[in-house]
Amino acid sequence: MKFYVSIDYSDSESKKALPVLLKFLKEKKAKFIVEKKENKSHNLDIKGFDIVIAFGNSFNILRTFRAVSSDIPVLGISVYQNEFLPEITLEDFKRLFSKINNGEYSIEKRERLEAVVDDKPLPPVLNELVITPNKSASVISYSVYVDEKKMFNDEGDGIIISTPTGSTGYSSSSGGPIILNDADVIELTPLSSMQQNRPMLANGNSTVMIKNLNSKELIEIVCDGRFRYPFRGRQITIKKYDRPANFITINEIKKTPIEKMRSRELNIPYIDDAPPSAKFILKLLQYEGPLTQKDIISLSALQVRTVRHGISYLKKKDLIEENKTLRDARFNIYRLKS
Repeated sequence: MKFYVSIDYSDSESKKALPVLLKFLKEKKAKFIVEKKENKSHNLDIKGFDIVIAFGNSFNILRTFRAVSSDIPVLGISVYQNEFLPEITLEDFKRLFSKINNGEYSIEKRERLEAVVDDKPLPPVLNELVITPNKSASVISYSVYVDEKKMFNDEGDGIIISTPTGSTGYSSSSGGPIILNDADVIELTPLSSMQQNRPMLANGNSTVMIKNLNSKELIEIVCDGRFRYPFRGRQITIKKYDRPANFITINEIKKTPIEKMRSRELNIPYIDDAPPSAKFILKLLQYEGPLTQKDIISLSALQVRTVRHGISYLKKKDLIEENKTLRDARFNIYRLKS
């Protein structure tokens, strides 16, 4: 078995834990190569490898699947507790290494989505696409079509189009349902709908079209929370990507999305009266682990002042704590209070 280790070097906790993983692999005489720090191509050269280890956090798994151009399966190993996308922790990996090295695991195929702006395809997403103005407190109007049939017109903050994997993130905090990973559906969740349109599910083989987009501000398509593309076209077409993401899963420790959410929410109080920004930031910190303000802005697509207001609310409620980051003392990092 030959392993390729992908890592986001900007994540200080992952970078700090990497030597522990590499030492263990060397002790087991495993064949492996680690992604080079100077990799600027955003593509991973994994020809000849059996497994890609996406080491660190949920974002690195999203980044890895964007960069992998083959069907080689990916094993997510987390350095944080209670993350959604990584399948196991580093300690789990050490304990289960013999099984993994012998191929005693399952492969779960999770659907991805691809958006095409007019005739230009964007990279596939594993979680969701968010279509929204690039400034908060701005309204966008649009029409939703499924298989060429008009579903509704709307005005509001935008719309989320998500996979079942992405249903536990932004969509869930915006009123969408939790969807099991093997469901063959596309989830559409309007954001702050002025027409009171509710979340809906389309068949996984449907073609979703967003037309008649209009806003006073620049419209952006935010892919998997991190990647932004300005929209200057006529329409956006979204459909299932032809190659699903291949996740390695370990049956004895596999958890459903509901179990993962419950384990995260055991010690998190329900804040019904909180502003939406605070609820969303709390959900991000549950989902992603510790984040800087810059990370939160990038992941949420919220404006700076909106993020600051949400962080301030959560600090006053004593729900999060603030510390200096290890990689740069000028920046603070926020994490849930235990």
